[in-house]
Amino acid sequence: MIAHPLRVFVRLARGSLMTAMEYRVGFITAMGMSLIDALWAVGGAWVFYSHRPTLGGWRFHEALLVVGLFFIASGFLDAVLQPSLRELIEGLRTGQLDYILIRPMDAMLLISMRRQRFEKLSSALIGVVLIAVGLSQASAVGGAPLFGFLVLLGFTLLLLYAAMSLLMALCFWVVDLTNIEELLLGLLETARYPVQAFPEPLRSVLSFVLPIAFISTVPAEMLLGRPNWLLIAYGIAATLALFALSRLAWRAALRKYASIGG
Repeated sequence: MIAHPLRVFVRLARGSLMTAMEYRVGFITAMGMSLIDALWAVGGAWVFYSHRPTLGGWRFHEALLVVGLFFIASGFLDAVLQPSLRELIEGLRTGQLDYILIRPMDAMLLISMRRQRFEKLSSALIGVVLIAVGLSQASAVGGAPLFGFLVLLGFTLLLLYAAMSLLMALCFWVVDLTNIEELLLGLLETARYPVQAFPEPLRSVLSFVLPIAFISTVPAEMLLGRPNWLLIAYGIAATLALFALSRLAWRAALRKYASIGG
């Protein structure tokens, strides 16, 4: 009998939360560091905007939406996906992965969501606050832009999940992925800024080659009522394609792992 994914995830999340609360000082410290990081990002933007009214056509309160979305994305990575990547690497080295694969559940979903660090979710909460502050200074947002924003945010998280799942699948061939992981996290840093702030051809690269714009700029534009339908369509297609690729990579990886065990 295959276990229901949501029920399993809730149990795993509960166990991770109990573990985190055993070290409350570390929990509070991590939240404080996220707050400092957010203040640093907002402070840097404020210094720039104190000298000019716009950045790539974006005003300060509009740029706060982009910064907020970046913190939601980075919080999702730090809290949900990166801990599972670390545990997968350790499981491959020690052989503990065998005890996970025998469980009646989709291996990709179980391994990629197995461990969470709830203290890192403070980044996502700060991102929500920044978006609320930015919206408080913008014109009224209707129901359609808000609904579209939530849909795009879901696809953004799916894009990040697919990218990290693909990276996890590569662990079956290359155990040490530190350099690749750092490269991906470095690329994500560009999502702190509206894509229009970058010159060409870098802007096109961040929009169509590496869909970084889909992580923060595109959802922010939707929320402001000025959606870029070309980037929306491309981002959704790229997300679905990357997710399909990650599924194929996992199937190949598990076949390879099984052949080694055999």
